[in-house]
Amino acid sequence: MNKGVVIAMFWLAANTGYAEYVGPAEENSPQSTVAEAKLMRDDSRLSLDGFITGHLRGDHYLFRDDSGEIDIEIEKSVWRQQPVGPDTGVRIDGEVEHESGSVYIDVHRLEVAGPGR
Repeated sequence: MNKGVVIAMFWLAANTGYAEYVGPAEENSPQSTVAEAKLMRDDSRLSLDGFITGHLRGDHYLFRDDSGEIDIEIEKSVWRQQPVGPDTGVRIDGEVEHESGSVYIDVHRLEVAGPGR
């Protein structure tokens, strides 16, 4: 066999192990409420339905559902340029974070549901 073909086959075989899953990772997160989230352990995964009602600071926003309000952190890459207003229903998937005596949600996935979800 040609030396170049052997090298190419080796290179292709070696690089197939670097593929990554890039789809949503939180689909199996349990559906919760804000009130329940505030009582969960650090790093607990969850899914919440509600509304992003305001901007707090940096990547932090105020999230509300029928049970209360909580601070959420959404990085720019998670927004995916989706327009969201205070009356736009959303589903967020993420993890509970405990820091300096407060609780917030680190959002990994944001899905826009539409007005009044």
